[in-house]
Amino acid sequence: MREKILFIIGILDTGGVSKSMLSLLNVIDKEKYEVSLLMMNTSGAFSDQIPAGVRVLSHSRLTALTSGFSGVKDLISFRKGIGFHPLLAILSLIRFVVSFIDKSLAGIFLARISPKITDEYFNLIVDYNGQQNLYYMVNKLQGKKKITFFHSDYRKWRYYEKADRKYFGKIDGIYTISEECVSALKEVFPEHTDKIHLMENITSPFLINKLADELIEPTLTKQQHDFIIASLGYVSIGKGSELAVQVAKKLKEAGISFEWWFIGGVTNDWDYQGFIKKNGLEDNVKFLGVKANPYPYIKHADLYVHLSKFEGKSIALDEVKILCKPIVVTNFSTVHDQFEDRVNASICGMTVEDATDKVTELIHNANLRQSYIDYLKQHVVDNSNEIEKIYSLLS
Repeated sequence: MREKILFIIGILDTGGVSKSMLSLLNVIDKEKYEVSLLMMNTSGAFSDQIPAGVRVLSHSRLTALTSGFSGVKDLISFRKGIGFHPLLAILSLIRFVVSFIDKSLAGIFLARISPKITDEYFNLIVDYNGQQNLYYMVNKLQGKKKITFFHSDYRKWRYYEKADRKYFGKIDGIYTISEECVSALKEVFPEHTDKIHLMENITSPFLINKLADELIEPTLTKQQHDFIIASLGYVSIGKGSELAVQVAKKLKEAGISFEWWFIGGVTNDWDYQGFIKKNGLEDNVKFLGVKANPYPYIKHADLYVHLSKFEGKSIALDEVKILCKPIVVTNFSTVHDQFEDRVNASICGMTVEDATDKVTELIHNANLRQSYIDYLKQHVVDNSNEIEKIYSLLS
């Protein structure tokens, strides 16, 4: 009889955690193990990317509870598959209000009001998001071993520290994605040092290169500019997008012929469209929106720019490295887990001026661009064997 593994994910949206989850599900041995995926919310853009052989568990009320105000409305609208749940709607609103005061308490509360959807017993349960999914795993699911993941530098994201400290004591392992992130967890939770382990995001060169060969829109291939820059991820302050559009303004003022593609959803945390219109950047800056397969766009670009304020270990950057693109990246706390300045990327400060200088240098310096490309070709990112760390938990 095959051993049973259950993974838990909040939502399969366009972020790095979702892509990391999908990469893991693609490489795990689905003939040897019975693999299931519990999705707390099924509305994500990547929900249709789950590989064959993975059983999906979900519940309409779980999706409603994790969908903000629209989910509250669903709980009282007699929607098919959800039903009429006024008390649950009220509790969801209370949780939403509490989250502004105490995220730890709100996370535990959400896990407690969420329905238990299976009594099945698993050999291993892997919470791939943390926070309320961790609390749900501990309170509502049955398994021989339970582990959780945290995908960032915990020192930069301590909102759930009180609840995490309590629940970390109830599980078998705490995994994170880089050495810097391991150090951060051990610093914040020294009492759980023995449980904290490294497991990098899995990236598959075969899969990335295969997807990158797909065609993009003909209107984009007929470019009117000399240079294409790409950035992947939510257009947001956290991803440094407000810096990026200001860099675009500087590049245009310098007379550089370029087009900058932003691949991902646009948030409303800054007036990106207003800035572009005010500075006449409509022909230079293109918001392409969410792309289920972003890799052909990155492959078509000449340069990749990543101006994030913080990251754990960015799977997007590992994917760009697989595609051998010259990279400009900010000096967030974990950047040196992936890059060495002027060896495989240009690392810049988190200012418009420094980012502009580094982007301009790479545009004008073909030799430097080629040196990065050559290095990346010789140092291919392929860590599919990280999946062995999951297997070892079952031995």
